Amino acid sequence: MASRESPVKSHSESLTDLSHSSNMFAAGIGEVLQAFVASTNPPNTKPIMVEYANRIMAIGRGRLSAMNGRNALLYLKSKFGLLNSTAAVFVQATFEEGEGKFVEVDLDSWEELVGHMYRLRIL
Repeated sequence: MASRESPVKSHSESLTDLSHSSNMFAAGIGEVLQAFVASTNPPNTKPIMVEYANRIMAIGRGRLSAMNGRNALLYLKSKFGLLNSTAAVFVQATFEEGEGKFVEVDLDSWEELVGHMYRLRIL
């Protein structure tokens, strides 16, 4: 017996279908609704866990969100006693909850990325 797809779609699937409609008016309505749904999702307010060497520190997401990338790096360096360090410092982050993979952070994109970060690592 062949399996059938469920006739019931999730709201997000329906909005995606609507925004990709060949009818320009319907596609526009779909895009507006997707933007509305995205704006009503509550922001992530959990602290970001920052790792350096053998230390892990919880830093408020709001504080880091209020800074640009360069200031955030200086702030992180000050918290871990690295202000006088002459060695290059890099920041990596995970963007998935749990044991996500660390990737290097573009400090020029800090403001866009910080809301999606779960963990930071200073190298």
